Amino acid sequence: MNPNVVGFEASARTIFELITNCCEEVRCSPDDLRSIVLGVAGARVHEFRERIKESVNAHSVKKGKKFLPISIETDARIALEGAFDGSAGVVLIAGTGSIIIGKTEKGEILSVGGWGRILGDEGSGFALGRDGVRALTSYYDGRRDDSKLRGLVEETFGWKDREDLIRAVYQEQFDLAQLAPLVMTAAVDHDPVCQRILQNSATQLVDQLRSVVMKMGVLRRISVVLSGGLVDQETVFSNVLRMKIMKALPQVEVRKAANPPAHGAVRIAISRIRES
Repeated sequence: MNPNVVGFEASARTIFELITNCCEEVRCSPDDLRSIVLGVAGARVHEFRERIKESVNAHSVKKGKKFLPISIETDARIALEGAFDGSAGVVLIAGTGSIIIGKTEKGEILSVGGWGRILGDEGSGFALGRDGVRALTSYYDGRRDDSKLRGLVEETFGWKDREDLIRAVYQEQFDLAQLAPLVMTAAVDHDPVCQRILQNSATQLVDQLRSVVMKMGVLRRISVVLSGGLVDQETVFSNVLRMKIMKALPQVEVRKAANPPAHGAVRIAISRIRES
């Protein structure tokens, strides 16, 4: 849930409902909470974080509750804290969006990417879908031979021509990330267009990962966790990405996350209580 995409008011309502539902599960009141850490997509800008806090607390007051002790972090930040249990390491996230974030031994946080779907999100589900739909436009224009992706799209979404594509993308605001699984399926079926899309997307992610690793200035091996729906399980895309990482960054060790992002949020919340 990215407030830049769905809106701040809708996000605030959802967040407040999640907080109250969690409190009901453990039989406490939101007024009893001493620290709440939220991992929110797109929350890198201070004004953005403050607006979320204000919106959530407006809902809290409306419901007869106190102002909540909220701290806003990015979803990537809590994933990083959880993945390495607070220790140093790097998380490469590729889901609907993408970002690479690292933590040095001194506790410095470094990140590359996370610019959102218009400015960046290289190697994300949105990017795979966008490149896939661009391949379809080339086919419909007669500039490219038929692709197995075209058949999969027609079977799945019923798009048969230029008009169907324009209607879906511009009038119905179709979420292009939904095309990512079809791009991967076509790539497995030896579609050269979709294979190139995966190769190019993986290369872009590795370039970003290299930037973070170089900024960390560590000569020994660095642990990297792959996170997000495109890469945290074995897929054709995650396999391509892992191979490129091995070749380009031999000092990197890809490993599993120690804990989920929620664990990272709890760690940060506890540290905020200790600091107060």
